[in-house]
Amino acid sequence: MKRSVMFVALVLLAGVMLFAAGQKDTAAEKGSISVLAVWGDQEAEVFTKQIAAEYERQTGVTVQFEGTRDMNAILTSRVQAGNPPDIAILPSPGLMMELAADGKLVDLATVFDMAEFRDNFSQGWIDLGTASGKLYGLYLKAAIKGLVWYNPATVARLGVKLPTTWTELMQVSNAAVAAGISPWAIGVESGAASGWVGTDWIENIFLRLHGPQKYKDWYEGRLAWTSPEVRQTFEYFGQVVGNPDMAYGGKAYILSTNFGAAHAPLFQDPAKALFHQQASFIQGFIKEQFPALQAGKDFAFFAFPAINAAYAKAVEGAGDCVVLMNDSDAAAGFVRFLASAQGQAYWAATGALSTNRNVPLSAYTDELTKAAAGILNDSEIVVFDASDMMPGAMNEAFWSAIMSFVNNPGDLDRILVDLEKVRADAY
Repeated sequence: MKRSVMFVALVLLAGVMLFAAGQKDTAAEKGSISVLAVWGDQEAEVFTKQIAAEYERQTGVTVQFEGTRDMNAILTSRVQAGNPPDIAILPSPGLMMELAADGKLVDLATVFDMAEFRDNFSQGWIDLGTASGKLYGLYLKAAIKGLVWYNPATVARLGVKLPTTWTELMQVSNAAVAAGISPWAIGVESGAASGWVGTDWIENIFLRLHGPQKYKDWYEGRLAWTSPEVRQTFEYFGQVVGNPDMAYGGKAYILSTNFGAAHAPLFQDPAKALFHQQASFIQGFIKEQFPALQAGKDFAFFAFPAINAAYAKAVEGAGDCVVLMNDSDAAAGFVRFLASAQGQAYWAATGALSTNRNVPLSAYTDELTKAAAGILNDSEIVVFDASDMMPGAMNEAFWSAIMSFVNNPGDLDRILVDLEKVRADAY
């Protein structure tokens, strides 16, 4: 943590002149701007006391922050009342798309030097922020899904190499079976949301099989659930959950084990499983259950393996989307600051991932977060969680379908037909 604080301080001292050189005359930017976001607690504190405070110090602009957990309702009512915030920070692309379609957002191509912007952000993040051919969203403070967690001691004992392709993943999984250990520990129980863990599997496999355009067609309801693409994706998932040798405890363990405890077999003595697929947040659960373990030494991860080489650098991610609703000099200047390596270094110091790939890896507080940032920086394709982008009824049916598929993989035809019936009504 001390190293991260020192890095941010150095960036602030060294970056002020560089940042100022790319801005409009700061004297013209003085005033007040309003920012609405879903953040609270640590996120709000970092934003107000560090990021906004530094921008205020540099420009004389006052940043007024409002946090809400009901972004859709609050922002919609303010837009309808003709009193939108200058800047809104949204939790997903859906609302950005709606606001852009209604003409409520400023085209960020008028705010940024786009050649510089493309140097700082991968095409995946640019695509996620684009609607009808115009850039409306700036993403920051990201996370990635589809990480495969493992116990380095177990990998070393088995003498296997970490796989980079699905074929290699299955080869290593079979080697684990031969050595008397389950390749996977999986748990999909999550109360009313049981099954969502499996949707992450399906999404990561689909993306790496069929690419981002088909992925978008799928979650937007233009691709049938009975299509060859969706069927093939479930069949790949079935190679893991449909084979009793592949998953610790078989379907009984998978269906009854809460997602936050499913990793446990990897860290028992002796280890009962080799791999566990989960997003970056699972690090906290591992540390809580096994406090003696050291990140990077006793547990680590690798990126979800490639299937189709054309999509080898694809990532399923999440991030907060900054949109500009009032084209004032002060608000536009603050958006540029939020996009800069200087502005995004604050988030790196909290353990979140920066979307600006020019934030150096030395800004991150631990080796695993640094490794996740490296995966994100190296990505060429970034997509959001597909199930989160689907209508509520479709999302819930998807969760339920995962439970049915794990329980009986041979029932895939009926499962996909039922999902297709939901699609017909949900979109």
